[in-house]
Amino acid sequence: MRQRLCILLLLCNAAFTLAQKPSAIKDQLPGTWRLISIETIRSSGEIIYPFYGKHPQGLLMYDRSGWMSVQIVADPMPMVPRTSSREEFLKAPQSEKVAAIDGYYAYFGTWTTDESASSVTHHIRHSLSPGERDQDGVRGVALQGNRLTLTAKAHEMGEDHQRRLVWERITSSQ
Repeated sequence: MRQRLCILLLLCNAAFTLAQKPSAIKDQLPGTWRLISIETIRSSGEIIYPFYGKHPQGLLMYDRSGWMSVQIVADPMPMVPRTSSREEFLKAPQSEKVAAIDGYYAYFGTWTTDESASSVTHHIRHSLSPGERDQDGVRGVALQGNRLTLTAKAHEMGEDHQRRLVWERITSSQ
């Protein structure tokens, strides 16, 4: 009887320990995430907002089959061209099309995780920026509650820095 009780306690302890172990990144990412902020952090620690402004909007989606997409609209949002058809957009003045493209960023592809490095890699299939096509973008991952923080190293504006994007999970009730 005592032996059975000990075995039962050991099994309960093992089950409790497994239940307390955090889920793998690959199990926590699937879903839709709303952009909260994008910060560029210089090596000095200074935070700047060079490309998307202080209040950009965006969506990031990961699905369980391994596909992902991201779309970001800068702050301030592009307001031209003011047309609702692709045909009319193509006829718009060049300066209006440039403004629209400068204020928007998007790509899609597949994704994989590296649990030991706490990272996700976006295998970019197609991007609004043609030079990113067929590239891999490695992002550091931090998950806390319904917040996802992705960080990436970049060399832009003649310097090395880090970009930090904070996302919030969208629930079915939102």
